[in-house]
This record gives sequence, C-alpha cells and structure tokens, in this order.
Amino acid sequence: MSMEETEDGENNFISKNRLEALVDGVFAFAMTLLVVGLSVPDIPKADAATELPAHIATMFPEFLSFLIAFLILASFWIVHHDHFHYLKTVNKWVLWLNIFILIFVVLVPFSTNLSGDYSHVMIAPLIFHLNMLALGLLFLIQWQYITRTPTLLAMPVPPGRAEASFMERASIILSSVSGIALLFIGVSFSTMYMYMVFPLISRILTWRRRAKRAAPAGL
Repeated sequence: MSMEETEDGENNFISKNRLEALVDGVFAFAMTLLVVGLSVPDIPKADAATELPAHIATMFPEFLSFLIAFLILASFWIVHHDHFHYLKTVNKWVLWLNIFILIFVVLVPFSTNLSGDYSHVMIAPLIFHLNMLALGLLFLIQWQYITRTPTLLAMPVPPGRAEASFMERASIILSSVSGIALLFIGVSFSTMYMYMVFPLISRILTWRRRAKRAAPAGL
C-alpha cells in the first residue's frame, strides 16, 4: 500500500477516502455476519407446526442481541461518518485509532452470538459489554483527538456539536459500564437494555439543550 504524502507532511499519511472505504467495508461485513448467529431450527417438517413457535420463542435472547448489536454498529458507523465529515486529511494517529476500532468492530459478531447463545453464563454478556466499552472509548478518544487537532480539520467543529457528540460517545461507555456492574450484582433481566436506555437519555438531553438555545432566538 502506497503512502500518499504531500507538502503537509505527516498529516497526509494516507488518503482519507481510502481509510473511509476500508472502514465502510469492515462495518458492512461485520453487520452482515451478525445474522449468521441466528440459525434456522432443525425440526422435522411433520412437527414444525407445533414445535417451531416454541423454539422461536426460546431464541428471543439471540434476536435481542442481534437487533441491539446491529443498531449499535449502525450508530458507530454514523459516528464515524460524523468524525470524517470534519476531516480534510488523516495522520498516523487517526489511522491507527481506526485500525484498533476495526479490530473491535469485527469482534462484535462473535461477542453478540456468544452473548445470545449463553446469556445465562456471566462471562458471555461480559465479553459483549467489554467489546462495546472498547469501541465506545476508542470513538471517544478519536473524537477528542480530532476536535483538538485543527490541522486535520476541513472546518471548525461548532461548540454545540462537539458537546452533543461527546454525550453520544459517552452514552455507550455508560451503557457498557452499567451492564458490567449489573452482571456482577446478579440481576435477572437482560443487561442489553442498557444500550437503549442511556443513548435515549443522551438524545433527550441533547434535544432539550438545543431547544433552550433556540428559544431566545425565536422570541
């Protein structure tokens, strides 16, 4: 792979478009692999009418894990698009941050299937939460690095946008930490719901802040 260096030196370590293409491909592959964990029940056709509904009902944890993991990966892909919207180029730090992000992205199908198949064994959902925690931290680090490195930016990041984006990244970290804590407490319900609760709260708080800022202008 050739390195595309220009007069800006280290900042143009690799083409921004090439890195985006790699990230898009890995995200698409990981999101597609998630469905592999949903295996079709092997039931004799003669018994399917009576056994299939009950068997599908027992697969609820797997469906829940699939749905939440797919939506999380989709949200991370949107976050990545948001990061690169403000970039004009990437340097070696952004490149390596993305490589580590992709390592944990391709692990999501494994951790999701493990959590869905063995939701009653603590280590299975724990691995999923740790996977999400690593992704949340890496995206937060990348966002903080981008916003604090003006030489990489194609345009300034509005303060309100920077704050809202920080909250969105932090919500995944809070979700995973809460999920891990609940596992050790020994709750009986699925800790996957944490990934719906905190992002929703974060979104509501962001909307309220925007409404308060816009209110004086509308008077």
